[in-house]
Amino acid sequence: MKTPLAAVEDMIQAVIDRDLDAVLDAFSSEPDAYVFPEGPRWTTRGGDRIERGWRAYFEAPVGIDAFRWAEGPHLFESGALGQVTGVVDYDVHGDGREGRLRMRMTWLLRLERDRWRVVHEHGSQPLADPYGAGDWWPDGARPLGTQP
Repeated sequence: MKTPLAAVEDMIQAVIDRDLDAVLDAFSSEPDAYVFPEGPRWTTRGGDRIERGWRAYFEAPVGIDAFRWAEGPHLFESGALGQVTGVVDYDVHGDGREGRLRMRMTWLLRLERDRWRVVHEHGSQPLADPYGAGDWWPDGARPLGTQP
């Protein structure tokens, strides 16, 4: 059986390969599946709606050409749940343009019928000034557990 990480990386490769059937097979078809797409919608809930979203994506003039981990992947697995997180650089194209899209990504996977399927996907980017008060991170501060 594949690991949660292999399931996620295979799903991303299926997006790159434009293999809709493999992408849909990577996601849970259950009603509790819930994704936060990179845009323009806020959320998609339910396997049937996730399928419609992926079908629309594959009909649009956009796509991913390659991906690489910029940070991570960080993995967690316990029983029937697995989690894959990290920062991913996607090489993308759309509307005649090419570029790089860096996303914070989280995938929660559930063991369904002896294989890992995505039940939650969340892609996001930091907001420049979410509180309208400037950067709250003090100059010189470091994340906990890092050395100066």
